[in-house]
Amino acid sequence: MAKTISRLVLPIIFLVMFALVERNMGCTASMGPCEKGKSCTSKCKVTFGEMANGYCDRNTGRLGECVCVYPCPTH
Repeated sequence: MAKTISRLVLPIIFLVMFALVERNMGCTASMGPCEKGKSCTSKCKVTFGEMANGYCDRNTGRLGECVCVYPCPTH
């Protein structure tokens, strides 16, 4: 009986952690180019609401890409 319970504990912990991480990840969207040193959070808030944040992802080349992170809509 103890072995059966211990076999179930790890998978249950893993599933709970996965559910929590997925829930808190949020959604992302690209909003076009942005300039170095400029915030694009205001553009994101106008489009996705007050809970949205934006950052300039400079990994795409010379110009940065404005990436918005916002809560995913519920289904």
